[in-house]
Amino acid sequence: MQRWGMALAIMAGCWWGVLWPVLVCLLLALAAGRGRASAWLWMPVACLYGVWQMQTGLAQRLPDDLQGKSLTFTGQVISVPENQARIRFGRRQQEQHFTFETDDHPDWPGSHRIRVSSYDPPRAVNGGERLQVQLKLKAGRGLYNATGLDLARHDLAQGVAARATLKGVELLEPGAGLSHWRQRFAGAVQDAVASSPIAKGVLPALVVGDRSGLDNRLLADFQATGAAHLLAISGLHVAIVAGAIWWLGRLLLVPLCQWLWPFTRRFTQQQLAWLPALFVAAGYSALAGFSLPTQRALVMLLVLAVASLRRREVSVWNSLGWALLAVLLTQPLSALSQSLWLSFAAVAVIAALMMGHSGRRLMLLLPVQIMLLSAALFSQWSLLAPVANLVLIPLYSLLIIPLTLLGVLSGLDGLLEGAGAAVELSVLIMRWLAELSAPMGANLPLPTVTSALCLMAGLFLWLLPAVPFPKRLLPFWLLPWLTQSLAPLEEGQWELTAFDVGQGLALAVRTRDHLLLYDTGASWSEGSMARSIILPWLSRNGVVPDRMVISHGDNDHAGGNRDFAGSIPRLSGEPDRVPGSAACVAGDAWNWDGVRFSVLWPPEDRPAGNDASCVVLVEGKDWRLLLPGDISRDVEYRMLGQWPEVDLLVLAHHGSQSSTSAALLREVRPDWALASAGYQHYFGHPHRAVLSRLASSGVTVLRTDEDGMIVFRGDGHDNVPLITKWRQQHARPWQQPAGWRFW
Repeated sequence: MQRWGMALAIMAGCWWGVLWPVLVCLLLALAAGRGRASAWLWMPVACLYGVWQMQTGLAQRLPDDLQGKSLTFTGQVISVPENQARIRFGRRQQEQHFTFETDDHPDWPGSHRIRVSSYDPPRAVNGGERLQVQLKLKAGRGLYNATGLDLARHDLAQGVAARATLKGVELLEPGAGLSHWRQRFAGAVQDAVASSPIAKGVLPALVVGDRSGLDNRLLADFQATGAAHLLAISGLHVAIVAGAIWWLGRLLLVPLCQWLWPFTRRFTQQQLAWLPALFVAAGYSALAGFSLPTQRALVMLLVLAVASLRRREVSVWNSLGWALLAVLLTQPLSALSQSLWLSFAAVAVIAALMMGHSGRRLMLLLPVQIMLLSAALFSQWSLLAPVANLVLIPLYSLLIIPLTLLGVLSGLDGLLEGAGAAVELSVLIMRWLAELSAPMGANLPLPTVTSALCLMAGLFLWLLPAVPFPKRLLPFWLLPWLTQSLAPLEEGQWELTAFDVGQGLALAVRTRDHLLLYDTGASWSEGSMARSIILPWLSRNGVVPDRMVISHGDNDHAGGNRDFAGSIPRLSGEPDRVPGSAACVAGDAWNWDGVRFSVLWPPEDRPAGNDASCVVLVEGKDWRLLLPGDISRDVEYRMLGQWPEVDLLVLAHHGSQSSTSAALLREVRPDWALASAGYQHYFGHPHRAVLSRLASSGVTVLRTDEDGMIVFRGDGHDNVPLITKWRQQHARPWQQPAGWRFW
């Protein structure tokens, strides 16, 4: 129990990054009693260790004065480079992404890990090479919304201090070390199955954890069926390899050793078989780059091996506790990683379910529990995950993974081709199951972390043979999930949600019973802002857009249009560039729940480009909102004398100098303005001249690049709007500068 307490204390220190949890742990240790206090005093020490590691990690991040600067570093590539061909700025180009560990630099002392991106590089970078590189640095700030990836937390958990764009590279020493050999293995596998794009993407992921060959559709197939865990070298893969070597060692190697070296006969065959099993498991984990799941598996195997040598039984809970504590002591900031939570939660669920269920029931119940946790962590339902895993786990465990590893070790391409054929079969099964499951999850809200834990607890209690209360009360565990929703609105009240989508625009205007989606953010070859941020937000809150307005056809406004059902009515200023949309024409209007939506621009003889943007006025009970898209000053001047006064103005064209004229501000007279722009983007939006005009007019500016997702609700108390800025009201330690704080 003590090891679990210490592990949880480290996690608390890392997650909160302040000192009050240390005081709580100290009080808990003192409350344990005089005889046990000395043992529990390790809890505040562990918590303080977590806080210290958090502050150390924050202090190592890129300093503000180096943001956007180009520096020359020497260092080594410590990851397998990811090579992809993508469409960027309208043309196809080669991209490469890798992790680079720098040597000491006078402008940035110490060694740092930098995640480097290279676009059409003059030469391909290889794993293990020592290089001299010129990097344009930027902080891994990322976007911040109620849903989607928190890049700042992700980078801190991975030990990445900054991100950068490669501007120049010079080879100092050829590739060597672990990452070099991992890349060689990945290349050999890809060459052996080059005729199968699916196998070429999946098999390197199973051998060395290289997922760069997975295209967007293939990755979506695994995610949609809850089988994405098969692509990461996890405890399952390591256990399969260790188990196979253990049996082979017990049957073949150990008897030979006992015949050659009589002193080994003091140990049983079961005990000696652990040595080759641990050795091979460590080698396989090294191929995976010692990812968190493989570290957990290695520690658990080591605990079991020690227990076997000492002829003691050890429970799964004890080995799991030792594994968690060992990982957190060596890599405390991994407590912020979703991989750690999913990996250890899976084993914890297995241990809990094993207490009262047979293996066959465990195969059914485990995927259900993991499905719930995955839905909360990764914002995607996989309702047929139990069925998919019943088929795919044995297929990968008994056929694909053994064939792949034997093919790599033996150099026989035929084995790899056989594994590739089995992978193609698995993908056919997944796509069939994904088609079946898509309608099933369409109307089910995604759970939050809290509601998912309640669902998992309720399901677990329901499966126990006996609980200390009537089982008819267990449906109450569903309430956090069934009741999760947005705050109710009154008749005539509206609420604007501005998503943080970088250099783009995505807005949701909600009335009491309806929702308008205005623009959808950008898209790229392997995803979109809509898929990663907007759709999970809609699903989590159980709402569906009643209408979409895509202001015009530029990617930063219309990119996510493809991700929404074609049955949703659409209006656009450029219907020829936005599939499935009708023309947006001045004079169009509709009413929802006492809120009027009016189209002010464009006219029938619409211009082209940004000036074709669909301009919408939202009028509620004493509150008005203007959504101008990307119109320029030309449209603003043409509409002079027709602009209404509003309370909130969304800045046109992200606050560029070409819009938001002084003449417009004199007519509109907003109290608040909202700019949706990328953080320190090279376009420089919102422009200084626009900010100066707004300041001169007494307008309060809200910015997604500084505030994250913004929620603005009209008709607040005392005629003051309710404004939620995500980076302030939902701030976390990793979004703040380093500094010791009690609260």
